Amino acid sequence: MVQIDIPAAFVASLFFLDIGRKAIKKEAAEATEKSPAVYYKFLFRSVFFAGVVIVPAGIYLLAGWPGWEQLYWTERVENVIFNWVNALIPTFFVITIVMGAYIGHVLGYYLLVTGRERYLRPTYICVLAAVTILVIFNYPAFTLLGTYQEYHLNRGAMVQVWKNPHNFSLGWIMVMIYFTVSFLYLLFKIRKESKEY
Repeated sequence: MVQIDIPAAFVASLFFLDIGRKAIKKEAAEATEKSPAVYYKFLFRSVFFAGVVIVPAGIYLLAGWPGWEQLYWTERVENVIFNWVNALIPTFFVITIVMGAYIGHVLGYYLLVTGRERYLRPTYICVLAAVTILVIFNYPAFTLLGTYQEYHLNRGAMVQVWKNPHNFSLGWIMVMIYFTVSFLYLLFKIRKESKEY
């Protein structure tokens, strides 16, 4: 969901920095330059994860099931063909995901190297809680599949997501497997590197 994907990039950046905090603090303390190699290593990981994992997953769901992917907030995502304004929606979606990752990295790195790491974990936990509340308040949108018009005018015409309408459940499961495997790979890689410090 759009409402999850953008904050997820921000949270993932903070989380990766949290996991690698030992390495970051040690290398940053020993560095003579303002932004040492460890800064760029984690920046690359954050932006790469956002661009190669979160963006494709979000665009796949936005292209296939546009109403559901944005909780039926706007009909514009269902009308991108031959409309130059609406056609920008996927572009802005990609930009905001990558910017979320970048901003999360800059903020998290700053917190770590300035002795304010105690704010790192509460920041991403609060963002996760806010996103969870936002999604829950949009119930039953995330449980139904259909169009913007159906959601707002005729919910009886919609199908529950667990009934696999239009192969949605299969697509969603593939996206979640891709996300989970990629996330766990990066998590374990960072954790292993951090144990060396």
